[in-house]
Amino acid sequence: MTSKSKGENQGQPGQIASLWVLGARLTWVLLGPFALLLISAGIVSRGTGWATALNVCFGVVVGLMLFGRWVEQRSGGATTTKGEPSSLEDCKRYTIVLLIVAASLWVGANLLGNHILK
Repeated sequence: MTSKSKGENQGQPGQIASLWVLGARLTWVLLGPFALLLISAGIVSRGTGWATALNVCFGVVVGLMLFGRWVEQRSGGATTTKGEPSSLEDCKRYTIVLLIVAASLWVGANLLGNHILK
């Protein structure tokens, strides 16, 4: 029986090597999307304009989600949300989809809050 060193554990999909990678995964999978929904609800309910602190927070959360996905991908043990090994293509696809969905959500929330429900 041989023991695996820390370096050998990297590259095995699904294996989280550190708290940093765990935090990154939680950010892009769970905390980030939840924060975006809360911030969007705040944008709709307040309707105080397009350049507010909530709008800045929205952008920061999107950036943190992208950074979290990148950190996990670089860890060598990245997985998709289904638990399958993640490739660089999966990471690129996530980035594109997130940017499109986040932009749509942001514009929709601002249109509702600033123009339609005002």
